[in-house]
Amino acid sequence: MTKAELIARVANRKDLPRTLTKKAYGRIVDAVFTEVGDYFIRARPSISNPPRLCYPGFGTFTKRRRRSRTVRNPRTRAAIVIPAHCTVVFALGQELKNLINRVPDRRASSAA
Repeated sequence: MTKAELIARVANRKDLPRTLTKKAYGRIVDAVFTEVGDYFIRARPSISNPPRLCYPGFGTFTKRRRRSRTVRNPRTRAAIVIPAHCTVVFALGQELKNLINRVPDRRASSAA
């Protein structure tokens, strides 16, 4: 899904006010992603309390620090050191996991 498609889907929701324009919805979507990004940029990960963003039913984003490591270039077999860096990992929420792995109702397909 592209950003434009996301904005269009949000704007077309029936439970949101019709008084806003797509441009306004675009600013709202941008603001949400900017705030999420700023949170992870500013937050410092620690082993006991990593920065997390939980959205119930959807999932959890967690900032993790990866140590530096040595890997091999598969073409030249030369050793390469990948420096330590932070990354964000995502774990699916149970509701989203159930929706994704939902087994279609066989009764509905056999009746057709």
